[in-house]
Amino acid sequence: MGSDDNRPSRLTFKTFLQLYIRSFFIQGSFSVKYRQNLGFAFCMEPVGKILFEDPEQYKTFLIRHLDYYNGNPFMVTLVLGAVAKMEEMLCCNEGVTGNDIYRFKKAVSPATGSVGDRFFWSTLRPFGIILVLFAAVFWGFWCVLILLAAFTLPTFVLRWYWLKTGYMLGTGVISEIKNRKLESVAHFMEILNAVLIAFLTATKVALPDSSISWFSLTAAVLFV
Repeated sequence: MGSDDNRPSRLTFKTFLQLYIRSFFIQGSFSVKYRQNLGFAFCMEPVGKILFEDPEQYKTFLIRHLDYYNGNPFMVTLVLGAVAKMEEMLCCNEGVTGNDIYRFKKAVSPATGSVGDRFFWSTLRPFGIILVLFAAVFWGFWCVLILLAAFTLPTFVLRWYWLKTGYMLGTGVISEIKNRKLESVAHFMEILNAVLIAFLTATKVALPDSSISWFSLTAAVLFV
């Protein structure tokens, strides 16, 4: 990945791959006072090792990312990408300060929390569960695999996409957080949820109990 002025980036593909993998553990440590700060610092560690060879600068880098952070765990790669870009600019004396990075994280984390929670927890997860119940009528217990595909695959793809986008946009990631396409997809899933619920209700009434035993069992498992 290169910066906007076509200067070769000091951050390599390996660094971004490490950011991506570590982002899955953003909530591995959670503090009531500082929330996901340790997880965020853990994710950013590979960036600091590449950019700051001086031990004191690297120590300052880590302390900078031990400040309060609390955002959506799935959209964190958008912030990680943007902050990695800012850290690179800071290292190269391109008009970014440590205080700029602190203020940026403080401003953008609540936005990702609001948008991400609505999309993933309030829309995508219920959609996956309802889709599983729909599939249970026809395929039995194997329908659970659909939940893994419906919820897990989009999160894997979006994490990588947001990591790249965050790095490219830098402080302009707010435009991606307010992405109308994401809002349209969420609205479509909400409508489809209503349609599937109506279908499942009609199926529950119309089919004999023996025909929907897997449906009932899957519903109970998902509820638990």
